[in-house]
Amino acid sequence: MPYLLNVVKGKEKRVIEVFCHHGVASKKALIGEYVVAYDPKCEELRYLDSISGYVRNISKIEDGEVGRFLGLSDVVFPRVNLETGAIVRILAGEYQDFRGVVRRLADGKAEVDVIIFGRLRPITVDHEDVVPDSLPEGFRP
Repeated sequence: MPYLLNVVKGKEKRVIEVFCHHGVASKKALIGEYVVAYDPKCEELRYLDSISGYVRNISKIEDGEVGRFLGLSDVVFPRVNLETGAIVRILAGEYQDFRGVVRRLADGKAEVDVIIFGRLRPITVDHEDVVPDSLPEGFRP
């Protein structure tokens, strides 16, 4: 059964190297900071000193979902043309699961206005790290 590991951003390659060294097949997922591993031994390996703080969470996934995470199936996340003013949810990075409004789109990046500690802050994320979303229920602009 495959496992999905949520890994600290930028440490995916290191986790894969250590797993490979210990005979566990793994591969970086197409979206976010995830690694797909194919061995239950990965739950023990996450506590090795060389990667102990890098693996946040491990969950079992179905065989059919592996293709989606690795980008082998046609539908990973539908590619939707974003527009300025659209409400989006951020999928990866330090602002994961924040909602915001697209301020500007350019060069594969999206500048999104997000409310942080009660203040509107513009942040820049990759275009593929945001998906269209809606306002929370009961929220009115």
